[in-house]
Amino acid sequence: MAQSNLTTKGKTVWRIRNTKIQTRMVLLFLLLALLPMAITSYFASQQSTQALQNKINTYSRQVVNQVARNIQVEMKRLEYDTIEIGFSERVQELLENYRTLTEWEKIDAQYAIRDTLVKKFSFLHDVSDVLLFTAENEKIIAYGDEGLKLNFTASFQNRLLSEIKRENGGVVWEAASWEDEEHIVERIITYRNGLIVGRSIKSLFEGEDIGAVLIRTNERFFAEIYQEIDLGTGAEIFIIDEHGMVVSSRTTAIPFKKAFVEETLIRRLLEHKKAGSTVFTMDINHNPYLVAYSPLERADWYVVSTIPYSYLNFEAAFIRRRIILLGLGCFFLAVFLSIFFTKSIVAPLHNLIKAMNKVKQGNLSFNIPDDSKDEIAVVTHHFNSMVKEIEGLMEDVKQKESQKRKAELKALQAQINPHFLSNVLNTARLLATAQNAQNLESLLASIIQLLHVSMGKDDELITVRKELDYLRNYLNIQEYRYYQKFQVNFALEEEILDCKLPKFLLQPILENAIIHGIGPKKGQGEIEVKGYLYEDKLIMTIIDDGIGMSKEAIATILEAKNGSANRFSGIGIKNVQERIKLFFGDKYGLRLESNLHHFTMVEITLPIIR
Repeated sequence: MAQSNLTTKGKTVWRIRNTKIQTRMVLLFLLLALLPMAITSYFASQQSTQALQNKINTYSRQVVNQVARNIQVEMKRLEYDTIEIGFSERVQELLENYRTLTEWEKIDAQYAIRDTLVKKFSFLHDVSDVLLFTAENEKIIAYGDEGLKLNFTASFQNRLLSEIKRENGGVVWEAASWEDEEHIVERIITYRNGLIVGRSIKSLFEGEDIGAVLIRTNERFFAEIYQEIDLGTGAEIFIIDEHGMVVSSRTTAIPFKKAFVEETLIRRLLEHKKAGSTVFTMDINHNPYLVAYSPLERADWYVVSTIPYSYLNFEAAFIRRRIILLGLGCFFLAVFLSIFFTKSIVAPLHNLIKAMNKVKQGNLSFNIPDDSKDEIAVVTHHFNSMVKEIEGLMEDVKQKESQKRKAELKALQAQINPHFLSNVLNTARLLATAQNAQNLESLLASIIQLLHVSMGKDDELITVRKELDYLRNYLNIQEYRYYQKFQVNFALEEEILDCKLPKFLLQPILENAIIHGIGPKKGQGEIEVKGYLYEDKLIMTIIDDGIGMSKEAIATILEAKNGSANRFSGIGIKNVQERIKLFFGDKYGLRLESNLHHFTMVEITLPIIR
């Protein structure tokens, strides 16, 4: 995986290096100029849009809350009017004694009530009609046009009076359209849509229901409260009930006492009310709108404002267009400046390349004049100096070639002594063979083999098979020193014999086991050399049943300067550890385990090299 990443990075760098410096620098300048500006512009646009929307959210919420408060003030006033009318002495007497009164007494009482209400409603309210109903639902016109009476359809009137009775003295609000009235002739009324507030009337003395009072006010009375409020182009304010029916609107685009065009509005509104949110977003006629609402608790109605996001985003789009125009201007300015400044870098580089080509052809007398003060001028001056230096060095090379040949002759001479010693030992081995001194001949043969290895003619890495041959030669020499003191057993898997490892890697560890483990022990000792493959690693272990080591010795043995020195290889256990890590890295090396007076184990972990 690491090799793949390096290869990918190398290919990327190669592609970049295949592009001219001026092109790369122009692109870099453009990226450095445009990327920060693009990022800044994006976040500025986002933040401005968000800030604008937050302000509109707050403003629309405040507007609908204020409208709701103003409307509730008027609703409360009309509700108090129903109480005042119901508790008036004349209304109480008329409703309690309606069956026993003569027609003249009824008319007289009716006109007295009308006279009172005319004074009350003629100028202060937009009330069009006040109706009284007896306990038997007989209608009495208390205020309004006597000639063109307000007559509700039977179904509307029965439903309304039934609801008033169910409230048992509580107030009831209802929207009444032109279709909810019966018309013998067209009533001359400017505003046909009305809002009705009704309440049952109870006897002041008995406490029983004696009738009901209905006050009809023109819907215009509520619409005028929010008529002039401007929330933006395409924004609207209206009132709906808990069923999604429009009960007040300032425009014919939102018809009175009709379900709102987006039927899911009331459901979404009730969901957000339950969650405690008064502002939310939804699609109306497939366009996103910001919706804010405020409840009218007296009637389970809601003042609702809808603001199209096209209006909310208009200012942000204007800012975004200005930013784009500014960005294009900066882009063309960056192109011009980048080309201008990169030429001041590329032109002297081209001159330097031409000079290098001249030097490559052998013209060492070439010189580049450059009186500038920048870094390229410094490189040019150094190049001129370097060419002069090369010219002088060329002469020195000729003289040093002859000196090199002399040094090689001396190096060859230095190899004569170990070869001479090897030849002398070989002559001694032949004499031992001639005199039938077999033990001496075997000893000399092992020494000669190890000496050949130590002269360094082989590679640094040898096979496990060869390393075992060197170990057997070494053990043959140690047999003469420790006669029948130790026995070595080899247990190596066949498949590892052709794996490679640094030469003389096992000998210092084996020597340490013989000299420091088995040597001080009473009686004969045993050493076992194992080798196997495990999890993509080559594992070699050397275990002896000698005197072992303490924990302190294990902790410090790899810190020794030379470990157990070997006269053939000149390396010890610490050197073995260092050689492994230098060859293969820190994930490989030695691990020691020992039990004092019982055993010592050295485990060597190496990579598999075939």
